[in-house]
Amino acid sequence: MKEITLSRWGEIYLSTYAREKKSLSDDARHIQHLCRILGGNLLLSQLTRAHVEQFKQIRKAEAHRGKPISETTIDRSLEVLRHMLRIAEEEGIVEKVPRVKLYKPDNGRERALSEEEYQRLLTVSPVHLRRIILCAYETGMRSGEIQYLTWPRVDLKAGLIRLEGKDTKTGEGRVVPISAALREVLEDIRKETRESKIAPIDGRVFTWKGKPMTEGWKTAFKTACRKAKLEGLHFHDLRHTFVTRKVREGWDYKRIMAITGHRTFAVFQRYNNPSEDDIRAVVLADPPKKVVG
Repeated sequence: MKEITLSRWGEIYLSTYAREKKSLSDDARHIQHLCRILGGNLLLSQLTRAHVEQFKQIRKAEAHRGKPISETTIDRSLEVLRHMLRIAEEEGIVEKVPRVKLYKPDNGRERALSEEEYQRLLTVSPVHLRRIILCAYETGMRSGEIQYLTWPRVDLKAGLIRLEGKDTKTGEGRVVPISAALREVLEDIRKETRESKIAPIDGRVFTWKGKPMTEGWKTAFKTACRKAKLEGLHFHDLRHTFVTRKVREGWDYKRIMAITGHRTFAVFQRYNNPSEDDIRAVVLADPPKKVVG
């Protein structure tokens, strides 16, 4: 079995296994932090769970621009490390990999928008942001999947968005149905594009004045949340909201997971956030129509 260092495997990972990922530059930055703290010359075969915990402790004690490094940021580095190690094991580079425990399982959010909150948010949002919010609410897609969505992935005739592996966080393609509300938005965008006779750059669906959306839309989202008086709302909570809505409607979890791309039921469960009314209805209301098969 060939011995290889963390630094060298990081280079191979970036050039071979992550080169088509949208997060390539972010992955490279996370690998730099891993090598800086654990040592680039550390052999993969010698990496242990203690090293993982050491990285977490040292990274959490650091700061960026005067602010402590968040557990979410540390988790991103650990997710990259976990993926690197899993591939190394599959390729026979190492026999066994240590467990990489994230903060995330103990830091889950429980936030799903009510219909009234959703409408408030749409009302105060500018058109370009409103369309992104509606897409997330109607599909459960991640922010990056929406921001980088291109027209070749949109099949209006079939009523489906067909994401490829390189479009998703998990690296696995999936099919997302287009609701009536989302279809109306997509058709409006198509009409505006035809009338302006200006093709969106890079074939992007959601644009700002014909140009691809930058990270600035996240600032616009925070502003809209403030105007709508929705404290502590994250864009990712719209994904939680989609799952919660579909479970409430009675759809089986397998089909919902196929749409959202959740690979394990344990993770999927964290996205299903029943309200007090949902819980009360279990004994006070008629049971929902069960949709299975």
